[in-house]
Amino acid sequence: VAPVQACHEVKSRIISEGFASLPAQSLQWSVDVAVLAEAVLTLERHGWPATFLAIYDEAWAMALDATEVMKEATGNSLCMDIVAFHVHPLHNKGFSPHRDRQPEDWVPKGVPAETSATFKSDGMAKYVTLWAALTDATPENSCLHFLPKSIDPGYSAGDPDEGDPMMRIFQDKSAYQHIRSAPVAAGGCTFHTHRTIHWGSRGVAAASIQPRIALSFGFSDEEFEPPYFSPKALPFPELKLRAALVAAQVLNYATLAAGDQEGWSALAGAMASCDGAQLRLLHRTFQAQAKRFHRTYQKEITTKFVSVSMNLAPGRTLQAAAADDAGEQGKQAAAPALVGRKEKRKSKRAKREAVIPAAPGADSDDDDDALQAMLDAETTHGEVLFHDDFDMLNSRADSQGNTRAPKALRKTARAKKKLRHR
Repeated sequence: VAPVQACHEVKSRIISEGFASLPAQSLQWSVDVAVLAEAVLTLERHGWPATFLAIYDEAWAMALDATEVMKEATGNSLCMDIVAFHVHPLHNKGFSPHRDRQPEDWVPKGVPAETSATFKSDGMAKYVTLWAALTDATPENSCLHFLPKSIDPGYSAGDPDEGDPMMRIFQDKSAYQHIRSAPVAAGGCTFHTHRTIHWGSRGVAAASIQPRIALSFGFSDEEFEPPYFSPKALPFPELKLRAALVAAQVLNYATLAAGDQEGWSALAGAMASCDGAQLRLLHRTFQAQAKRFHRTYQKEITTKFVSVSMNLAPGRTLQAAAADDAGEQGKQAAAPALVGRKEKRKSKRAKREAVIPAAPGADSDDDDDALQAMLDAETTHGEVLFHDDFDMLNSRADSQGNTRAPKALRKTARAKKKLRHR
């Protein structure tokens, strides 16, 4: 797929800077990337997200090719974190600056909190993304941009509990000159680690600008992030397993909608404005094959599904709810992953406590599915993943000096109690 020497150069760059790239002429994919790009456009015309590209054999053939490159360059294995993006600057952009993983992501998997534990002895990261351009990626249509680890104090040492990591980096004008733009032609690819701050530029909002379509594959050390399902299912997983994965991946990224609506739109396409019924469809598709997925991934998807669906008022879409949240928060521009660690912990705690509906008239189907998912997950994993409603009701009532909790909260508690006694 790629010359051994080119892979070794990629390895050196990843270790020294946190990212690298390979031009299209250095890669020989076994599939035509133009065909994959056209498939994304076809999917979106029919209302499906770009990530549903992983339903097709060609995407898995490309994953197999990418595995050869990454084995030589990083030694990591495909973990099934597969996501596709369709950016058209007239309508959206790539995600805002962020890191792919923080301690809150790896500690639940049994990895020590210290950032040093996420790197191998030779300096290679235990998680690296291969981002393949299916169309030309340029600054005009939101190609990726990176910050070298040499100017990023949080890359190796970790981010502080307070403050924005970006503000630590850009303390003077000269720091901005370290930003690296990474344009690649169709068929080329970039690489970045879980700690590399990266983002997609805001492109030129003109009809003449062609869209940027890309397919990314996550590769990890299995002790850091286990494969989402058994590698024995590779190279071409059966259709039901593929469908479960792509449904789960959309749910997995849905919580980002509140912090970056346009980035979420590039990932979810028409489904960016999904409602409770569509969220339930995605979750049920995953649940049909859930036992075939790793326990940590099952927990992650359940948590994301509950946190998103239980805060969605009846008749509201995810994108509309995200717009409301953005308005309430003063339309903060920073991506969720780049707030301080303490603020991120608060955000995650709020999501876990999202068993309280946003509106008293919340749709009963949404309630039942989310509540049942909570109970099933806690039973399966033998641990409390969500705060109990009754504890929250008591603490909420006490803090407000009331003896009786609000009607909406009482309704949720009754629903959860009923489900527990079925």
